[in-house]
Amino acid sequence: MGSINFDAVDLGIVHALDIDGRVPFARIAEVLGVSDATVLRHYRRMRANDGIRVVPVTDLRRTGQTSWVLRVRCTPGAVDAVAQGLGRRPDVSWVHVPAAGTDVLCVTGPKGPEYPGDDLSRQLGRVAGVVGVETHCTLRVVVGGPMSCWQAQNIGLTADQVDELTRTAPKASWDAPAPAWVDGDRELFAALAEDGRASYAELARACGISESAARRRVELLRASGVLFFEVETDPVNLGYGLPAFLWMNVRPSALDAVADVVAADARVVFGAVVTGRSNFLLSVLCRDAADLYDFLARSLGSVEGITNVETTPIVETLKREGPMPRPRRRR
Repeated sequence: MGSINFDAVDLGIVHALDIDGRVPFARIAEVLGVSDATVLRHYRRMRANDGIRVVPVTDLRRTGQTSWVLRVRCTPGAVDAVAQGLGRRPDVSWVHVPAAGTDVLCVTGPKGPEYPGDDLSRQLGRVAGVVGVETHCTLRVVVGGPMSCWQAQNIGLTADQVDELTRTAPKASWDAPAPAWVDGDRELFAALAEDGRASYAELARACGISESAARRRVELLRASGVLFFEVETDPVNLGYGLPAFLWMNVRPSALDAVADVVAADARVVFGAVVTGRSNFLLSVLCRDAADLYDFLARSLGSVEGITNVETTPIVETLKREGPMPRPRRRR
């Protein structure tokens, strides 16, 4: 994604969209105390510079599906090709290249209706340049998802403005069973992946249904907790220049205590208890090396039960939740 300078209105828009990714621009303008045209102009500028994107996310806990974190070990010359290939897959997100130079990290799981016949870890074993795959099944997400966004991103609104937007944002309920997938859902998720704020008319054309049917389907999926929206931006825009992935070993008796500590730290963007050699994974965004040291020594150092931490700085993120950005034409 693009790196641009965010002003106060930009930060307000980012924060508002994190509360409700499809909130009308007029509503954001009302809360920010600016004109509709101002909000639209700032949003279009950020979009045109790849500085912001609203993407749909499926809450797999509601659909009974599973996500996996893969650590793909490659020969040095194959890293770029493997990372690009993973990024083009619709069932893969968060494709990272660590500083080590021989790994590619990614998350895989169904994006909307399940894609049949996919067994990515086995397929990767047959890819040229791949020498090993370490798989981690996600057991419990402690940071990330519809109820836990990246705290450091939400700095553009006051507490009163947050309350005002939250009151009118769609509310998800887990009381009823999640709705079954229906014909057209795959096309719906694909259209939303291109633009999470696509109009209902655009979604209707993509799915071959009426506009009212598209609206009802999106509202049902959101109300049931199956579908939520995230706003993506390059962390550099907010002053976070050192991303890192942490592979931790935590004693089972300390899992809850570690989860509480990392969930309270604004630098953590993803945290999960998983299967595998490392049983607790973290993705963090720090401002610099001193900030990463502070996280390791003070946040993690404040809790007992962590027996080992492997820290791998990330040098490139090719893909987040949405589709891999298309290369820009050089002028």
